[in-house]
Amino acid sequence: MKPVIGITSYEQEASWGHWTLPAALIPVSYVRSVELAGGRPLVVPPVADAVDETLEALDGLVLSGGADVDPAHFAEGLHPMTTGLHPERDEAELMLLEAALAREMPVLAICRGMQILNVSRGGSLHQHLPERVAHNGHREARGTFSEHGVRMATGSRTAAIIGHEAR
Repeated sequence: MKPVIGITSYEQEASWGHWTLPAALIPVSYVRSVELAGGRPLVVPPVADAVDETLEALDGLVLSGGADVDPAHFAEGLHPMTTGLHPERDEAELMLLEAALAREMPVLAICRGMQILNVSRGGSLHQHLPERVAHNGHREARGTFSEHGVRMATGSRTAAIIGHEAR
């Protein structure tokens, strides 16, 4: 039986068929990636209740990318460039993550998901990276996905699975 991997989603208005309604969305590339890795993807809507029931159905959790995390979660004011806050998503993902970690469930945090992981552990965030790194290379163009090379910690479980470097 394939492991069931939950992928967090976000609520946004979407159009399909004859309808334009709020929907729980996730780019299909997350779904396909879980399938390619041998898992059964399950989209998890941004709902903060029934966290334990949700996690009972999962073998692992992917915290997906998306909009900025509300700086109130790391005791900072709102930067003028911080946009697209989704408080209900923040709350749902923080609760899911805490419960998943308490169960020692495998969690993969991608982009915004890494920010949620950092904030949940008491960390802070730089709200506008170009002010810190003097370029905007982490975002190729609005509405596109960026790719970054990463290095895994020597001896880590991730390095054992995918090697020391990946893109």
